[in-house]
Amino acid sequence: MKKTLILLALATTTTVAFAGDHAYGPFPAAYVEECASCHVAYPPQLLTAPGWQAMMNSLDKHYGVDASLEAKRRAAIADFLQRNASRRDKHAAPAQPPRMTQTAWFRKEHGPLPAKATKALPAAAQCESCHTAAERGDYNESGLRLPAGYRKKEG
Repeated sequence: MKKTLILLALATTTTVAFAGDHAYGPFPAAYVEECASCHVAYPPQLLTAPGWQAMMNSLDKHYGVDASLEAKRRAAIADFLQRNASRRDKHAAPAQPPRMTQTAWFRKEHGPLPAKATKALPAAAQCESCHTAAERGDYNESGLRLPAGYRKKEG
């Protein structure tokens, strides 16, 4: 019984993704409430633990916005991100503040992107612009809708 409860607790707070699969989640309610209130709740597997730590340690200047959180809530979200962060170099952000869109994985996966966002070509960080099910953690190509002006990567 105790083992079952432990497994159930882990299952509700750990995200799942399989090789070749681009579906993530479920995400904890606190993460969705706080982070997805301004942008899509990014899958924690797409950035390394140091990247998430740097991001969580600078919420007072989160890309030009004060996204500070109450300490207990911040700690819970930071713990979730750390536990589910990528351990692969291709997900490491090369600069500060860390940006997923600058990781080797993102650049390889998405190919060349416009330097400046426009109405026709949204910013790379606006995942939901192309990934129609991003709000549910689903980034599979079956739900992909590219803007008219976007040139799909070759290869």
